[in-house]
Amino acid sequence: MSSPLSIPAVINVEAEINYWRDQHGRGELKSTSFGHYIPWIKFACDSLISQPRASDRERDEAFTTNYDFQIMPRLTQAEAREFVERVWDHVYFTSEHDQSTRPRLGVGA
Repeated sequence: MSSPLSIPAVINVEAEINYWRDQHGRGELKSTSFGHYIPWIKFACDSLISQPRASDRERDEAFTTNYDFQIMPRLTQAEAREFVERVWDHVYFTSEHDQSTRPRLGVGA
């Protein structure tokens, strides 16, 4: 069981959406529609905000449940999982928070 992680004090969800919109415009994201990424940006941010003490295993379970409830998901589960982790990486990088404490999906799952 992993220990609880340290979460950045402030997460600006709109700034994250704008950052990833810019990345999409630069061709850095695979899907042709940026709209396919918005639910995952919101999930990544919300999971940190609403469950700051969750373990990686708990975050993985929440991700899997969220993915299973998607109607016609536009990203594969592997793509969505990788993207959520990229969002977490960016949140931790831009907050200058200790990156070694950022969450990971699939750890111990």
